[in-house]
Amino acid sequence: MSGAVVGDRVVVRYRLGDATPADWRGDPAAARSDVTGILLDDAGPLRIRRDDAELSIPLAAVTSVRLLSAKPVRNSEIRSLEGAAAAAWPGVDTEWLDGWFLRAGHGFSRRANSAVPLGRHARPDASTLRRIGEWYADRDLPALLALPERLIPPTAVVGDPGVEVQMLTADLAALHARVGERTSRPVRLETAPDAGWLRAYSTGRASRQPDAATGVVTAGDGPLTFATIGDATAIGRGSVTEAPDGRRWLGLTALWTEPSARGNGLSSDVVAALTAWGVRQGADAVYLQVESDNRVAGSWYRRLGFGLHHTYRYLTPDLPATPGSVR
Repeated sequence: MSGAVVGDRVVVRYRLGDATPADWRGDPAAARSDVTGILLDDAGPLRIRRDDAELSIPLAAVTSVRLLSAKPVRNSEIRSLEGAAAAAWPGVDTEWLDGWFLRAGHGFSRRANSAVPLGRHARPDASTLRRIGEWYADRDLPALLALPERLIPPTAVVGDPGVEVQMLTADLAALHARVGERTSRPVRLETAPDAGWLRAYSTGRASRQPDAATGVVTAGDGPLTFATIGDATAIGRGSVTEAPDGRRWLGLTALWTEPSARGNGLSSDVVAALTAWGVRQGADAVYLQVESDNRVAGSWYRRLGFGLHHTYRYLTPDLPATPGSVR
């Protein structure tokens, strides 16, 4: 399903043959091999809502499903949002190199230890990739690229492709109206993470230094807040940064709930508290990131009102050899 979940805008390609209804094959208006619309159901036949009708496409006839942005998005908007997100999670050491924004954070989290092409002139040429590799090698880290597919497709770089991530967005006022301001249980908002928050977020995440998580999550160009329920049974992080186009974005990161407490609405309370905080900070839009294969979280975010803005993929590049060296 290419990361698509119910509520996404998709293009479905299907075969016209024995698996499709006979009237589709005989009616020129319905006999089409591609349909674009909103995915309503993927449990059996794919149900797609178009502007003019709903279609039910037998799975046996489907050849591909391509995920689309919730609404048309320009490349400049992708670059701008990526800029705001990078400012909100920049690691502890940064540098600009030929339009690439290089981030290092002691190896804690992919996001804080990857290079993202934010400049319009950023290119994955051999010289630039070699210098990126040297920058990370100087910090005893592997080179890792975060490639927004509309800006630099992963196929443009030779290397080992990693996880795909979806950048989901929503209008902040609409989300605030949906989730409300009052929560069913107290949510503490602090300007710095306490020991319980850090312990919860660091669970299962390897780090080279004990304080690496603290350095990474407290870095950012704008105001930050850290949400906690109880003894860190559920946590989240909010940040507000201004994109190059002037738009103020609330970023929701580090959303986590103790596995034994999931399904009880704690995450909804954390999101509600962070959303209300973002409104007070003057943000007008909100984003979060979720791995494409995390369908449970992805579906929940869609139900809250988030939609796909764009995707990006991590990639470990095959670095060109340094001139004069032997590989």
